[in-house]
Amino acid sequence: MSLTFKKPTILFFITLILLGCSEGNKESKDTPSIETFRSFLEVLASDDFEGRAPGTPGGIKTKEFIAEEFSKLNLEKFNGSYQMPVKLTEITLDVEKSNFSISLEGKGLNLRNAKDYVYWTKRQIEEVSFKDSELVFVGYGINAPEYEWLDYDSIDVRGKTLVMLINDPGFELQDPSLFKGKAMTYYGRWTYKFEEAARRGAEAVLIIHETAPAAYGWQVVETSNVGPQLDLYFEDKNLNRVSLEGWITKDTAEKLFSSIGKSYQEMKEFALSKNFRPVNLTGLSLSSDIKNEIRFADSHNVVGFIKGQERAEEYLMVMAHWDHLGINSVGEIYNGAADNATGTAMVMALAEYLSQEDFKRSIIFATVTAEESGLLGSGYLANNLPFKENQMVAGLNLDAYFAFGRAKDLQVLGYGASELEDLMLESAKKKDKYLSPDFQPEKGLFYRSDHVNFAKKGIPVLYIDPGVDMLEGGIERGKQLINSYYIGGCYHQVCDEITKEWKYDGIEEDLWIFADFLKSLANSEEYPNWYEGNEFKSIRDQSINK
Repeated sequence: MSLTFKKPTILFFITLILLGCSEGNKESKDTPSIETFRSFLEVLASDDFEGRAPGTPGGIKTKEFIAEEFSKLNLEKFNGSYQMPVKLTEITLDVEKSNFSISLEGKGLNLRNAKDYVYWTKRQIEEVSFKDSELVFVGYGINAPEYEWLDYDSIDVRGKTLVMLINDPGFELQDPSLFKGKAMTYYGRWTYKFEEAARRGAEAVLIIHETAPAAYGWQVVETSNVGPQLDLYFEDKNLNRVSLEGWITKDTAEKLFSSIGKSYQEMKEFALSKNFRPVNLTGLSLSSDIKNEIRFADSHNVVGFIKGQERAEEYLMVMAHWDHLGINSVGEIYNGAADNATGTAMVMALAEYLSQEDFKRSIIFATVTAEESGLLGSGYLANNLPFKENQMVAGLNLDAYFAFGRAKDLQVLGYGASELEDLMLESAKKKDKYLSPDFQPEKGLFYRSDHVNFAKKGIPVLYIDPGVDMLEGGIERGKQLINSYYIGGCYHQVCDEITKEWKYDGIEEDLWIFADFLKSLANSEEYPNWYEGNEFKSIRDQSINK
């Protein structure tokens, strides 16, 4: 049977087709494409990208790939390019020409590099040397008057090598009235400990590694701190840092403390007491000659945005770091599939989806460099925004987004921080999900990813992880999956690769939620803030009132 259309009907269908093909019309898909996400993921995590280390051929290929995809979407550019320069310094410790020696009464202890200790310098010069720096145990190395905790009280540490514990006392004592109890504070981060020691004029710092309070095993310390190390370029060559920064194993600490007749546990218990005072490790000293190879290089954050139609000067941002660890000394590739090809691919998939529509506010898609080297790319971007800080309405950070399958929740790291949680919950409910607090607050994950550089500027940013309450297996199964990756698993190891066990239905749901969250906020007039009592709220309030 044949069908015959009257002329007006034919014209009607032609008109519809022409409208659908018109460049000025943006026809939206119902949801971000999981196939698009997977295609980006498989490229970024492939051997061709050589572990995506900044300043390497693989890193260059990564930047160009993301920029090319942003170009296909016709995203807007800041300052004429998707690639925004970040000036870096690469420091490589020449292990063969350098030495690290802890001596007891002038006799060197038998310690092995990488197995018993790791060390480096943040000073951006070729040679750093010192001799016979006396060792002092300073407990947690924290000076926090607001918590009535003063490890440095009544001691001059200038020229000394400071030995200290990782994390903060709240974690060990599980006392909610002390610091933040189980949840790590910024005082527990190794970054703070090195910085505080430098402010006090110490020569060197050795942090004692212990898996539970550090939140990762020794193998992570070893792989993360050997080979080329990146930092931002500093005009003053970073000479305000201590001469040597490093970690030692718990077994090495036992050897040091045994020299004064104490055990690691005894020294730790003393460090947790209100009567603690720094302890001179009599007879122990550190000497070191550090030889560095210095190279200066430009890496790039890759950033594009959708320009808002009504309030273009107000910005939302979704971000992830594109870099990973590159190739090790024996030629093995750290593909970083979970960390963070997943987050980068999600940002790219969201860009592909959201670029089909117009919004009242502008939406930024930021993939940043050198996160693995200390949140460097995001730090540079936060300090060099191409607009005023109070024009950034909010952000969403995606880092190591596991493909474990569907969950009933979304994990909010740093839960209870900002009004963005209320807005995200509205979107999550549409997929019958709830928001859950970080189940391992003692790890301080809120302070360990790129969003924190924007939080320090007062900008509210949500850090979301996949849910832990799995549809298959519940909370216990979710915890097992996450812990198996971080502790004794593939975190910062060559085994972080895409496998046939990965399940993408959970990521597909969460991409929809994130898109809905961004669309809703981009078309609203809400200007979310931190909750009362949050440490960043006063900064935001001052910024808004400028």
